[in-house]
Amino acid sequence: MITVKLNPKDVEGIKSMLSKLTRDEADAALVRGINTTMTGVRTDGTKILYDHYALTATAIRASWNISKARFRDPSGVISCQGTFIRLKEFGAIANKAGVSVKVLRENPRKTIKHAFFAKLKQNDQVYWRKYNGPRSKMVANKGYYANLPFQYRFPVEALYGPRIQDYLGDPQIIGTLENMAGERISKNMEREIDAILRGF
Repeated sequence: MITVKLNPKDVEGIKSMLSKLTRDEADAALVRGINTTMTGVRTDGTKILYDHYALTATAIRASWNISKARFRDPSGVISCQGTFIRLKEFGAIANKAGVSVKVLRENPRKTIKHAFFAKLKQNDQVYWRKYNGPRSKMVANKGYYANLPFQYRFPVEALYGPRIQDYLGDPQIIGTLENMAGERISKNMEREIDAILRGF
């Protein structure tokens, strides 16, 4: 969970500005400031994960959920789903040995032997199947598992990459994101309050 904190100086400044607003105006500034901050936190979090994992920014951004603040409940929630990412999303490329992928952006590509692509329920996915039958049958069928007798085709196992959200579990990483969030909400609150005071 991400905790957003304001430094004491910002708190005093925001309190002073809020005192110049009506209750409804203060609530409006608070709700807009929180919602704008959550969108920014998603942008910052996506950038942090993108720099670490060899995924597209679109795939990472889709893992974030935002529950917006409302006037009746001026609190917002931003979360990152802890689901495993399909290995296909990590730039999977089929080759003669199997399927090569690149999981971490700083690491080279790695080939997973015996892995292959298949489409089930309209979704392409990378699967793994290790042949344990006689080598003579393997050679006779030119190494293509689809051509092997039925008893040698199963079982198969869908392959997934890591839960990218686990990286945010690092105290240093989550601390960095929380500090960025604190800076964002201070600036956003000041902007919203100033806009109301100036009549915008």
